[in-house]
Amino acid sequence: MTSATRALQAAGEGRLELQALVAALSRRYTVVSGPRLLVGRVQLDTFDRRLRAEGLALEHQRLATGELLVLRRPGAASAVAVPVTGLRWPALVEVLPTGPIREAIAPVIGVRALMVTSDEKRRMRRLELHNEDGKIVARVELDEPASGAGAPAQVTVRSLRGYDEEARRADRLLVGLGLQALDRPEDREPSSAPPKSGPSRAVPARLVLTKALIDYLMTIRENLPGLLDDVDTEFLHDFRVAVRRTRATLKLGRPALPDAMRLEWEPAFRWLGDLTTPVRDLDVYELDLPVMSQWLVTADPADLEPLATHLRGRRTSERRVLVRSLRSARFRRLIMEWGEELARLLDGSGDADCEPLSAGHLADRSITRAYRRVARGGALIGADSPAEDLHELRKRCKELRYALEVFDALIDDAARKRAVDDLKEVQDVLGRFQDTEVQRRALREFAGEMMADGTTAGAMLAMGELIGHLDVEQNRARREFDVPFARLVRPSNRHLMHQVGGAT
Repeated sequence: MTSATRALQAAGEGRLELQALVAALSRRYTVVSGPRLLVGRVQLDTFDRRLRAEGLALEHQRLATGELLVLRRPGAASAVAVPVTGLRWPALVEVLPTGPIREAIAPVIGVRALMVTSDEKRRMRRLELHNEDGKIVARVELDEPASGAGAPAQVTVRSLRGYDEEARRADRLLVGLGLQALDRPEDREPSSAPPKSGPSRAVPARLVLTKALIDYLMTIRENLPGLLDDVDTEFLHDFRVAVRRTRATLKLGRPALPDAMRLEWEPAFRWLGDLTTPVRDLDVYELDLPVMSQWLVTADPADLEPLATHLRGRRTSERRVLVRSLRSARFRRLIMEWGEELARLLDGSGDADCEPLSAGHLADRSITRAYRRVARGGALIGADSPAEDLHELRKRCKELRYALEVFDALIDDAARKRAVDDLKEVQDVLGRFQDTEVQRRALREFAGEMMADGTTAGAMLAMGELIGHLDVEQNRARREFDVPFARLVRPSNRHLMHQVGGAT
């Protein structure tokens, strides 16, 4: 944070008294106090706090004179404010007026919606500090809750261009009054991460697996409200990832978990995963459509509007099915009973049906086995291999990746990072290959449905052009597979992966 802008607050539970502030500042400056304003302040961020992670603070202010959207950046001497009207939350970035705030936050939040993180009424007052010549050299803003509740009162010293030293002097006068620098997330210096501490290799594998499964259940629960309300597409995505990781961990943990996990819970989460697939696929198609429109050469992007309309209609229909299922007694029972099952596993009451494997033993066995399956499967891929073989290899890569994630606390960080980096390159190529395969089939299916509904010839020609582009992209991904796969299975990495997996 620069000296040009600094936030302070009273120590402990102390209050900020206007008269005391004015008296302290009057030792050097002539202080002119502005009117007291009542401001509604709505703090905004995404569900996963992407703005905060970048040190940005976005606020929707409601005053008697109108509404403002205010963005503060770390180290900036002043905030960026733009007038707005009628904004309601949650909302995607597209609802914001074009301008500096939208341009600043759009790359940060991506497809996530802005949501309310706090909403309170505050009393604001601005003090102008004048020097001996009567010039305004700094401003001091007093911000305090309008009621007993809310964030503590704070004072912000803001310099004017060319008068940074005056702002520093005002800051020192306030610190002398007993105020302390406000420790805001965007002002903190990055600190070195503490050494990783995790379970020992001798811990029962059941415990490591159960704790991972509990984390995934928490993610499912946390994302469910945003998914049901259709706040943004990432709620469904994160929900699906947690379900997929649950399924992978159950499969991975078969040797150490009760048979009920395989017989009862694996099918239950397969149902849940399959349930979410249609809407997520349609989300991806809609999100990709702006990029795909740029592929067109002979057709016009406007020709894809019938496809966009068709996708929206399909999504509405599929989402209706999804929401009805997620509000059903079957889903509520699944989540409740799954939580109870994990609690029993955690306290050891389900040990009778578990093989007493250590976490280290299961990690070694699982990682080594998964890597060997990837190496064998990839070695069989040739120029004429069907798409199903590459898709199967992609699933094997996912199994290896999940094993590395579940047992990451047992693995040396540097070794795991190198292994994951090489694996990700292979996964990226296989993902592009599979995505193009799925999109080609989907576009052909959509084309058939749209033709039956009497769509335009222009839409059919544009979609044909997209399918041709996907053919080219799929062939490119296929040609690029050999290089990252060779890197993954070269002798040094093979040795490294066996080290990670504990094999000799």
